[in-house]
Amino acid sequence: MNFRILYCGPCGYLAQAEELATELRERLGAAVSVEEGKLGQFDVLLDGELVASKGGFWKRTFTHGAPPQPEILAAIERALADREGAACEIPTGR
Repeated sequence: MNFRILYCGPCGYLAQAEELATELRERLGAAVSVEEGKLGQFDVLLDGELVASKGGFWKRTFTHGAPPQPEILAAIERALADREGAACEIPTGR
């Protein structure tokens, strides 16, 4: 399990990226890399797949601040549940 966190340096997101990386290492024992990305960016990739993001270019440009860590962790937990087949599936029709 490898996470990659891409953050905006000029926006000051490094501290939050490092904090999230520490939490993922401690909680999941995951390998985590933290890299400076594009302007306004705060994205989390799991084994190369985007699992949490601040949003597309326009949202990144006009929305200030990185997403709150509880929201990011919830998105990661959903992705892990889907990946492991633990997601709740709602039956369609009867």
